Amino acid sequence: MNTTATLSRIFAGIQPELDQVDALFQERATSGLAILNSASMHALASPGKRLRTALTLLAGKLNHYDFGKLLQLSVAFEMVHLATLIHDDIIDEAATRRGNPTVNALWGDKIAILLGDYYLAKTSGLIAEIENPRIDHLFADTVATVCEGTIMEMMTSGRADLTVETYFEKIKNKTACLIAACSKGGAILSDATDEQVEFLHSYGLNLGIAFQIIDDILDYTEDQSTIGKPAGNDLRQGMVTLPLIFALQEASQNGHQQQVQALLNSDEHNEKDILEVVDWVTHGYGVDLSLQEAHNYANKAREALYHFPASSDRDVLDELIDFVISRRR
Repeated sequence: MNTTATLSRIFAGIQPELDQVDALFQERATSGLAILNSASMHALASPGKRLRTALTLLAGKLNHYDFGKLLQLSVAFEMVHLATLIHDDIIDEAATRRGNPTVNALWGDKIAILLGDYYLAKTSGLIAEIENPRIDHLFADTVATVCEGTIMEMMTSGRADLTVETYFEKIKNKTACLIAACSKGGAILSDATDEQVEFLHSYGLNLGIAFQIIDDILDYTEDQSTIGKPAGNDLRQGMVTLPLIFALQEASQNGHQQQVQALLNSDEHNEKDILEVVDWVTHGYGVDLSLQEAHNYANKAREALYHFPASSDRDVLDELIDFVISRRR
């Protein structure tokens, strides 16, 4: 499945609004300082799926559509997301993202840290212009929660005994909370009722959890040409994700528990050992059980969404659930 083509089709009805979000993002991300501006333009040259922007706009369309405010909120959330990616690359010492050099690889960690901070500072102005206290609190709480999730990820790195419960707490804080904030923020700015706001928050949170589970499955099942990074990359970085957690719970491990822990404890990775673990996880129950969990959370997202009356915009949000579950990258 061609991800870009699929999303272009799904988002066709809001394409003009998405273009305006991109234009305002570039305008607000532009700096008069040459080195910062160069780094910023490089970061923007590798666009993501724009899933968060679409969620914000589509959630706002389910009630009273105020595009002016949703435009600013969409840019703010996209800026926060990009800032977290830049900071993640520093923490992971990543040299590439989606096949392109990272900001830290080209300009060093110090410029990359400050670029992420620059984006976060810019978001404050965007949020202030919306003039909505509920959005102020939502935004502040979301950024804080993402930071907590990132710290949790660092603290649990290298642990072969990571529990399913801790895994879900980590991805809820690091990934899903931002996606949930997009749909919740869109609902707030559309004058939705408190009940509707909570339904859309639930939709986004469960969609975000499903999204991350699929990401973690793809790290084991897809190759570099598909996902832009080699299979088993999470394992190389000491990250224990759901497919591996489930695999390690299998009754017959044939020494893989010790092999995994040795890999997690080592600074130098033996590619043969990593690929053996990847093959073991892929051909065991870890991937299947993880996929079942992804479907469970997708169903929860759909259940929350179906509290809204049928409409073309609800149909798009519904189709996004299928996209998240079936995507290849």
